[in-house]
Amino acid sequence: MKKRLVTTTLAITLGLGTFGAAPTAINPIKVSAATVNPQNNQLAVEAKADQLIQTGKSLIGKATYSTSEYKSTYPYKFSCATFIDYIFKQNGVDLATYNENYMVQQGTYVPRNQLQKGDLVFFKSKKTGTDPDHVGMYIGDNKVIHMADSKQNIVIADMNSKPYYTDAYFSARRVLPSLLPSNPATKGEKIVEQSFNLMKKVTMGSVNDEKAMKFTGTGFVNYVYKTNGVNLGTTNIKEQMKLGTTVSRANLKKGDLIFFNSTIGSSTPSTVAIYAGDHRIIIPNSNGILTRVLFVDYYDQHYITAKRVFTDSVAPKVTQPTASTLPADKVVDFASSLIGKAKFGYSYNENNLTFTGAGFTYYVYKNQGIDLKYKLASQQAQMGKAVQKANLQKGDLLFFSTDNSGSKITQTGIYIGGNQFITLHTSGSAVKESLDSVWAKNNYAGARRVL
Repeated sequence: MKKRLVTTTLAITLGLGTFGAAPTAINPIKVSAATVNPQNNQLAVEAKADQLIQTGKSLIGKATYSTSEYKSTYPYKFSCATFIDYIFKQNGVDLATYNENYMVQQGTYVPRNQLQKGDLVFFKSKKTGTDPDHVGMYIGDNKVIHMADSKQNIVIADMNSKPYYTDAYFSARRVLPSLLPSNPATKGEKIVEQSFNLMKKVTMGSVNDEKAMKFTGTGFVNYVYKTNGVNLGTTNIKEQMKLGTTVSRANLKKGDLIFFNSTIGSSTPSTVAIYAGDHRIIIPNSNGILTRVLFVDYYDQHYITAKRVFTDSVAPKVTQPTASTLPADKVVDFASSLIGKAKFGYSYNENNLTFTGAGFTYYVYKNQGIDLKYKLASQQAQMGKAVQKANLQKGDLLFFSTDNSGSKITQTGIYIGGNQFITLHTSGSAVKESLDSVWAKNNYAGARRVL
């Protein structure tokens, strides 16, 4: 359920992300926040999922439902999403948020008939709004574990046992293995791992003292990178922003530096963060070392740039890519999740998912960190570079006329592979269609690659 948490046990910045929960005596598992994936395959994912399930089950009968207090030690108190955030964090996987509407944007979309242990499952029972209002975790055999409500607390339920689980079902996301590092770990993953490990071990303030482990935000960044063989050579944030090469938001990798301003539109940085993968960031500042997600409005609006200041000594294995690691697949996953939800209208409204055709493509790419700049099809057709129809790739922008001329661009689509695309038709909803359809053949007007 939606949360408005107030707690006396630790400070929380509402709407911005993580709790950084303290260790618990329940099923202690000695792992770091970036636990090494020993085999980098499905077996490792299943092992991690089993750990998550074990921790979740261990809290049955010991934790109670609360939307006004979060307590990570006995007597435990959780809402549905803080429960999920907690069991993941206890097993070394930091979702960096306790909000369902941010969790549902992580990982990759999973159809209900393809759920695996450890997948996040979302429900929406409220008639208002467009975001899910409940989350649980799939544990296999068509069952989900979740903090249900004040009467039931934590339960394990068959997803066909009550109308709620079918009628209110919203979506599912797979965050494993995308939140697990490769083996051997890359330099970026080691930087992220060390940053997480130091969260409770350093003191943040106005001075830098490595022996006493006291740092400013930029001093902490300089220290972590230096101990991983990357000499930034400065603790000045403006100088740090000049280092390395600029990286687009769509191509961020673990260990990249991200800079934010304090005044929207300003090019002067006030905060530096470490990218932790899958939209998560580690922010060292005077309040401590925090984890957040880039989806939060503040970080979206105050984002300046990102810099890559090193080359990974161990490259990710290209023979084992996952959908969630590829920008084009993320665009396709997100667009697919909007089928049956986005509606056509002569306006742009993210709250009720009402868009023109080009407003729809603008929204999809924006949610993956790609700014198409315009909400008109003819203007989007000037972005990126032209692509021949025979060379289309996933994530390419498609353009169409609507008068069977194939010349005047008035409609857009997103190529998803297999000669298919997703578009928001003027007929009313987002649909999947074939480029071999009569309408597509008559109206096709070109394609642009923006990824």
